[in-house]
Amino acid sequence: MDNENQNVDNELQRSFVDEIVALINDHLSDPDFASEINEYHPFDISRAFKEIDKNKRIEVCNRLPISSVAAIFEHFDNDDAIEYIKEFSPAFAVAIIDHMETDDAVDLMQYLVAEDEDTDLVNLLSPKKRNELKKFWNYSKDEIGSVMSNSFIEIPLSMSVKDAMKKVTGIAGETDYISILYIVDKQKLVGYLKLKQLIIARASETISDIIETRFVSAKPTEDKEVVARLMQDYGLSSMPIIDDEGGIVGIITHDVMMDIIADEQSEDYARFAGLGSGDIEAQSETVFKSIKSRLPWLTILLFLSLITSIILTVFEGALSNAAVLAAQIAVYMPLILGMSGNAGTQSLAVMIRYLIVNDNDIAKAAIRKHLRREIGTGIIQGLLIGLLTFSVIIISNLIKTGFQIDSKIWIYAAVTGGSIFSAILVATILGATIPLLMVKLKFDPAVASGPFISTVSDIIALLVYYSISLAVLLPLFS
Repeated sequence: MDNENQNVDNELQRSFVDEIVALINDHLSDPDFASEINEYHPFDISRAFKEIDKNKRIEVCNRLPISSVAAIFEHFDNDDAIEYIKEFSPAFAVAIIDHMETDDAVDLMQYLVAEDEDTDLVNLLSPKKRNELKKFWNYSKDEIGSVMSNSFIEIPLSMSVKDAMKKVTGIAGETDYISILYIVDKQKLVGYLKLKQLIIARASETISDIIETRFVSAKPTEDKEVVARLMQDYGLSSMPIIDDEGGIVGIITHDVMMDIIADEQSEDYARFAGLGSGDIEAQSETVFKSIKSRLPWLTILLFLSLITSIILTVFEGALSNAAVLAAQIAVYMPLILGMSGNAGTQSLAVMIRYLIVNDNDIAKAAIRKHLRREIGTGIIQGLLIGLLTFSVIIISNLIKTGFQIDSKIWIYAAVTGGSIFSAILVATILGATIPLLMVKLKFDPAVASGPFISTVSDIIALLVYYSISLAVLLPLFS
């Protein structure tokens, strides 16, 4: 059902984009073109911009109010925004940035600096916008202050409901977020008020009569992912950001929260896949960026895999006089390595998700409980897979020999099943404990990526399999 809904949404968006492209191609010179295209959402228009040429983009933007152009640019990723903004004169480019939401403008300007692009645009901005950017510029990209919005409404505590309604209606048109009104007293945030509450309140009442004084807030230097999850936990549509004196300096809205969580999930997936800490940008990532993010992990995994090769070389020498045993061990080696890696990756994914949900801060009792559950899971899974492997080996040999099976095969099947049991158990424990070690060392637990845990599990599985085989089977087959 979810996939069907997603397909319907994609088809609907595609339909809107096609309509916009057709409108641009056929009616760009119409007198009412601006009003017609503004009936579409800026997101759809931004997608349509990617399908028209430079000259038409410029002409469309010249026909639209600058505020509409800014709204479209807010939906581009940074690479596209920079590419398109360079198509305009510096004056027009500055006008676009000047009308963008402050957090989007800051994000774009910081990206310009990071990519060593022309940053003279900052000096051409209006003094008001420049001051706003400077306020946000001091925060790192991981701090919530870098993405907060300053487009909200403050209401004095002592104001009457009637006067508050006048103020709200007077500035609502130029304010992006009006669902929650923030109440201040002596420049300090003291509470909030939903717009609905203000509308249904009596005109004779004061704000102090209807204010909600219990609220959740954050400091601008707090980690944005922590703040986003806090908003999610409380089910908030917005959250005030306050300074050390208690004054409100900005807000985080629900759509920003969703963007932060989506970015976090993308980063975690990238780390889990062994792609470093960057986002996965299929559309804009260059070959060099791909190599830069993947090569370090591949190099580490190469050296870890060399340990596997060394183990195989050492044990190959020990089995040089038992060719039959070496051949039989090789048959089920991929199975043992595969099951070990799969079990480790499963356990790793569960533990990383467990840590993310709990902000990497889990009580020792909760950790012990989770580890016991994972160990229990590893034991039961190992026993079941081990017994299944044992049965497959016995049945296959019974069929192969016409139901006349050698006693050595029973021992070989038991060793193989036991090795799988041990490998799955050890891999499950590793998958659960390595992320905890990463947290203890102040690293992101997602650094313990799937390829990393799989390679380590392979090393352990090989040691277990060959050690048991040499100890138990070699005397029988030599």
